[in-house]
Amino acid sequence: MPPLLATGVVINVDGPSAAEVDGFSLRTTDGQVLEFGVGVLDLTDGGLPAPHLREHLVSGEPIAVEYRVEDGRNVALRYLDYSP
Repeated sequence: MPPLLATGVVINVDGPSAAEVDGFSLRTTDGQVLEFGVGVLDLTDGGLPAPHLREHLVSGEPIAVEYRVEDGRNVALRYLDYSP
């Protein structure tokens, strides 16, 4: 099954340090708030590392997140800078 896709702005980042991210919240372009756990991120073809999410939290610049649902939980597989 291909990954799902969501776009929006990061409104919260959880993790034990600036270099580690366990999860984040995204406000989608249609106003929903989605919660994501962070799995092993795909860094190919413009994919970004998890700590970069903190920069998006501060800047408010949108991202696109590829994810899958595992046991009822959204797990981020890859995210990219997004320009609508």
